[in-house]
Amino acid sequence: MKKLIYLIAVVILMASCEPQLDNIDDIGPAPTTGDITIDSSDPNRPVFTASSDYGFIFHWDLDNNQSAEGQTVASYYPFAGDYAIECVIGGAGGVTITSNKIFNVATTDPAVGNLPVWKELTGGGAGRTWVYNTDPATGFPDYCYQTGTDLVNYPDAWTPAWSWGQCVRITPDINGEMYFDLNGGINYTYYQTAGGAGESGSFILDADNMTITIANPYILDYSITCTNAPVTALGVFQIKLLTDNEMVLWQIQEDEWSTGWGWSFKRKGS
Repeated sequence: MKKLIYLIAVVILMASCEPQLDNIDDIGPAPTTGDITIDSSDPNRPVFTASSDYGFIFHWDLDNNQSAEGQTVASYYPFAGDYAIECVIGGAGGVTITSNKIFNVATTDPAVGNLPVWKELTGGGAGRTWVYNTDPATGFPDYCYQTGTDLVNYPDAWTPAWSWGQCVRITPDINGEMYFDLNGGINYTYYQTAGGAGESGSFILDADNMTITIANPYILDYSITCTNAPVTALGVFQIKLLTDNEMVLWQIQEDEWSTGWGWSFKRKGS
């Protein structure tokens, strides 16, 4: 009896599928060519347009921490340099081709230092020094601290006021400094001790999504005991607070305890 029921079910399924197969339209030819044209009338705000013989899906990697969808897209490139623009063009049958173009920015936009987030972080581009927001002699208030990660039900959980404490009260770089400037580039300098030898590097700031990436050298105290080393070593932080005088960076640690970790800084001299 079970075999008979199964056989009937299979026959019904096959019969129901056959009309659908008959009605599938021709999917058409797949894309074989692609190109990118650039309108650089505004040299720091170019407009990119992709073209293709049969493509109709366009996904862009703009080489400035931005991606976009659509045949024509625009973006902002405040800093001089060469940018590798890539557009993946899709068409019928899920077939894709990739088109590439180098976009050159000859000069840095002088207005970038006054843009929100850039202005506060770098002091208008001229340079700004950040230090721990604590008493270096006592480590109070907490300058790096554990928190929860449920920002939906507890939206202030990232703040120093929600600190669960820290594993080490005084760290070797308690008197350290971080210096950000836009003098000839995107510059970051780490000082373990004020007045000491600095380590030079750079940073990636995503002002739209309020994230910053600082790695090699890292931020002050990035490897404090109790952090999840593989996560902190990535150097990617959410900017939870940034004014002319205060900055809080925060990470979801992706550890077994579901913790966040915050770093609290103040502008030197504030």
